[in-house]
Amino acid sequence: MLITVIIINILISCLCLYLARKIWRFTLMMNRLEKRLILMERNTRFVLERAPNFIDYGQQGSDQLRQNYYQLQGQLQQLNQAIALVSFVVRFWSRRWPQRRSRF
Repeated sequence: MLITVIIINILISCLCLYLARKIWRFTLMMNRLEKRLILMERNTRFVLERAPNFIDYGQQGSDQLRQNYYQLQGQLQQLNQAIALVSFVVRFWSRRWPQRRSRF
């Protein structure tokens, strides 16, 4: 009877030791996971805190590009008008005074 009680106590203590080891390993894994999550949260916060500045900078760049585009569009229109005027003058000039052909 005493041997049975001792064997049962040894089995219970082995089971408790096994469970304690499993709980200890689980705790280590949870600590590693916690550290990774904290690092991810810090990195995410670092990026997101600066996001409004980058968005504002991008919007300013877009506004400036849009303004430059409109200026270039106006200059292109003026250039097209100048080319059309020169073309008209050349056609008018060639009809008004035909070219003289040399006799040689």
